[in-house]
Amino acid sequence: IFLKMLRAYYNHVRSFENTLVTKFFGLHCVKLAGANQKKVRFVIMGNLFCSDHFIHRRFDLKGSSLGRTTDKPQTEIDEYTILKDLDLNFIFRLQKHWYQEFQRQVDKDCDFLEQENIMDYSLLVGVHFRDKRVIMTEGWFEE
Repeated sequence: IFLKMLRAYYNHVRSFENTLVTKFFGLHCVKLAGANQKKVRFVIMGNLFCSDHFIHRRFDLKGSSLGRTTDKPQTEIDEYTILKDLDLNFIFRLQKHWYQEFQRQVDKDCDFLEQENIMDYSLLVGVHFRDKRVIMTEGWFEE
């Protein structure tokens, strides 16, 4: 599928430097040595959460509510837990211009994915708390 859409993907990523679509850097196939000689295919993708800031919460947002909560009990949720739509209990406040740019980019990315007949996609969001008290009020901070 990715090979079929590679030209359109490349054009989209080149046209929109702020795209939220995953950055793919390589699509590879290797043949294992030995009797089996099985082919293994893999992709190299950019790490969304590579940041100078510690990521306290990670969300996989699909815009749905059906089955969109984590299975972990609150006491087991840590910075590596992937949370879902209904686990998101924050309000994000953006400057009007930033919000408009974000919305425009989401629209462009969704148009691209729709044109490529990709219908199962998510917005991955990493949250860094600047103030530890925010984490403590949510019951998530341990020192």
